[in-house]
Amino acid sequence: MCFDNLLPILEVDKIYLCTPTKIAIVDHEKKRTFKNLSDGLPNVVVWNPWDKKTKAMADFGDDDYKHMLFVEAATIKKPITLKTGEELKVRQELSAVPSSYFSGKLDPSKVLQSS
Repeated sequence: MCFDNLLPILEVDKIYLCTPTKIAIVDHEKKRTFKNLSDGLPNVVVWNPWDKKTKAMADFGDDDYKHMLFVEAATIKKPITLKTGEELKVRQELSAVPSSYFSGKLDPSKVLQSS
């Protein structure tokens, strides 16, 4: 799955169900791509509070929404309940892809194959 040109132009709060374990987040403007790898977390939340909600948040600067995008692996569709003593191991890894991927049009499949 590839999120291309995802910098929002308005408030975003979306849950993607049944997502793959590898996701590419492409930012053409700043010529960078982030890889989001996850294990045990089949959903993804994409969120940006935009201007009005950001101003009401104590831990955000008034213009921080312009420079952030929250992308988090999650388990929402089928919540997991653990009993006392049970353990759940999940993983999310976010990494930047080298700028060598930006010699022309980005092929997201190459980004995801490099994992």
